Amino acid sequence: MSEASTHLIKAGGKRVRPLIVALSARAGQSGLIATDRAAAAVELIHLASLYHDDVIDETDVRRGVPTPQAKWGTAIAVLAGDYLFASGCALGAQAGGEVPILLACAITEVCEGQIAETEYLGDPSRKASEYLDTIRLKTATLFRCAAELGAATSAAAPAERARLVGFGENFGIAFQIVDDLLDLVGDPEATGKTPGTDLKEGVFTMPVLLACESDPALLARLARGDRDLDVILPMIEATGALSLTAAEAAAYARKAVDALDGLPDSEWRSGLAELVDGVLAQVE
Repeated sequence: MSEASTHLIKAGGKRVRPLIVALSARAGQSGLIATDRAAAAVELIHLASLYHDDVIDETDVRRGVPTPQAKWGTAIAVLAGDYLFASGCALGAQAGGEVPILLACAITEVCEGQIAETEYLGDPSRKASEYLDTIRLKTATLFRCAAELGAATSAAAPAERARLVGFGENFGIAFQIVDDLLDLVGDPEATGKTPGTDLKEGVFTMPVLLACESDPALLARLARGDRDLDVILPMIEATGALSLTAAEAAAYARKAVDALDGLPDSEWRSGLAELVDGVLAQVE
């Protein structure tokens, strides 16, 4: 179990969520043990969700290595994910205060988002606005939770906490939209994923859905089960959906930075803004 549960940890990753916890905690009393435990907890819960996500999507590669499912099979992958969820919750309980309830609520919302995604699997007629509702739950929730954990464990003022929560949610949406673009046009060595993975799995993301809204032929092709990226990608590009998606990511990124207005000028506030810049730089 140790080897399976640490597999994706050893494979790397951005560790953005615990960094947001640490930076957000600077709004109050920094350097508290509760903050460190909360940061570790949210990352373990994120990893657990990846294990289960890869089982649901039957994904073979993540972070440039075989997924736990591909390496050990479904049963071990599910159990390792459960183990990580439990470990994250245990750390949250050790942190105390509001941390356990914030983590529990976040896990609930992530599950709701995953269920919504599964319900729409293989459906290219879904509206982009509906997809936004899903990623707000599935992806943005843990970023919002990370920011709120930092504020809660450091006893930040209510007004600052609200701004940090707004930052986390909008950053999370921008993060996912950029990830959607990278799945189609990103460098596999940088993303650690095979191009078009979401498309091949029937997970139609924002650029695909926007393209389908303006191209009935593309909609019909995807509805028939065509997943040939060499054919589909030029059709998506022809609609201008990639540019529209990049603009949507930039809009949510601006909302994230705007949410920081009113917070003290500081290194930690600049650090949060730099995270936004780093995400957008991947598709510029």
